[in-house]
Amino acid sequence: MDRSFSEYAREIIRYISETFPHLHFKGSDDQKIIKRWYHLRIPDNFVMKCVTEMEGDSPKTLKELGKRIEKLFKLEKKKERKKINQLYKGPLTTSERLQCLYDILQDVLLSLPVDNVLILEKLREISELDDELIEEQLEIFEDDFFTFLLNNSPDKDEILKEATAKLERYRFYWDEKIYKITYKALVKKILRERYEIPEFTIVVVD
Repeated sequence: MDRSFSEYAREIIRYISETFPHLHFKGSDDQKIIKRWYHLRIPDNFVMKCVTEMEGDSPKTLKELGKRIEKLFKLEKKKERKKINQLYKGPLTTSERLQCLYDILQDVLLSLPVDNVLILEKLREISELDDELIEEQLEIFEDDFFTFLLNNSPDKDEILKEATAKLERYRFYWDEKIYKITYKALVKKILRERYEIPEFTIVVVD
């Protein structure tokens, strides 16, 4: 998104305030909703379109408005997800594949109850690097992203229990280091399958 956050927020807040005068942006906590939309790259025209369509059924709170807009955006992205997954594995340039990966991870973050989604900006930074540097940075980003995903997933406890149960019979005779490496890889595998996340390393192709 080329616009600054202040420009994005000003336009959206003005439109929401005009459409729903009972909704007031009183401080930084209320602006977190807008900031999340901005970092998820939800277009301002999409937000305003949704607000217009809600005029006959206005939300009671900003929190409700935020949830409804994100739900609509997620439905929009869901229609594209299958196509994006197929494209990601196809004959694309590195920049095109990075965009597909961004769209996939954006969809994942829409399902998480977390305000700070700045981790996606790191992927934007990686996309500006030379191809020979991208793969190395993607490996680092992949670890960071899966750590972030686990820590913010509503299913965190369930996922950790599942991984522990699968490795229980090996726990007492595997070397501790091997166990920890395998456990971490298994947790990542469970997250990858649950959220339908592809391998990051196929972004750069020879």
